[in-house]
Amino acid sequence: MIVLTNGDLINGQLVRLDGDLVVWKTANFGEQSIKRSNIKSIATKQKLKINGSTEPCNLEGFENDQLRYSCGESEPVQISFLTLKVMTPFEDFKKDALIHHGKINLWGAYARGNEVRDEWNVQSEVDVRRGEFRHVVGADYARSSWFHSKPQVRWNTRYSLDWFLGERWFWYNNTVVGADPRRGMDRYSLLGSGAGYQFWETKKNALSLKTGLAYLDETYLPPKKNISDFTRGDEFFAARIALDFRYTLPLGVSFFHNNELILSLEDAADWRLKTASGLSSMILNKVFAEFKFDYLLDNEPQPGRQGEDTRLSLGVSYKW
Repeated sequence: MIVLTNGDLINGQLVRLDGDLVVWKTANFGEQSIKRSNIKSIATKQKLKINGSTEPCNLEGFENDQLRYSCGESEPVQISFLTLKVMTPFEDFKKDALIHHGKINLWGAYARGNEVRDEWNVQSEVDVRRGEFRHVVGADYARSSWFHSKPQVRWNTRYSLDWFLGERWFWYNNTVVGADPRRGMDRYSLLGSGAGYQFWETKKNALSLKTGLAYLDETYLPPKKNISDFTRGDEFFAARIALDFRYTLPLGVSFFHNNELILSLEDAADWRLKTASGLSSMILNKVFAEFKFDYLLDNEPQPGRQGEDTRLSLGVSYKW
């Protein structure tokens, strides 16, 4: 049985967690998707698979958003319901059921007359989960031109694999390949691995941290002016730390902020900071309006390039 925050009772069976939703099967209406934040309590006698345990788990209680459960012969554990990444019937887990999500963001500008401008930006991402593993594949593409100038194209593709080791800990691995002419990057690639920790995740806010190591391989565009000490490329190892924060404001508006710091292990003066902050609000079913501010600081930019980049964008995204 599920008890909603408005007092409604829904009998049925747990199917799975699906992002911020609980998929619940009822006798009369089949599978229903219920927001976790709308659930006051949940009770089931089903044997469950919960991330961090290889044994069947029993749900023992639910109070003030805290889920209490025990797995095998271990002592009971209490954790925020919103923090759980995997909770599904144990028998279904053994069948390796797939869960997938995705989103597409689009924004751009087109102008003719006194101003001639073409600028288009597309971002896409697909998230696939199987048991305790999450695969994320994404791509970004941006093309811009002013007054019929040669278009600048910026792009990247990325893949990450996360393994949820416990209630709060996870191990991440990721790779990125792309190009960014505005920063003098003809080609770049990154391969990283490390540990992540979910400090908390409630109805109103969430905070997580990632730390690890990364290997970077970069090829640079020649500067417009000849520079004697210009190097065409560089390879180095770096320390990496990233923070991800989310907060829900009134009227269903979400504030988000994430940042990433990469610090070379071979040259302490070579570091980069990248942040993204913004607001997101649903305007139609699965359609969101997003306002975002991006900031990039490169302490050792390429010759002829500025160390700081800022961008304000207002776009539309579709999520499923």
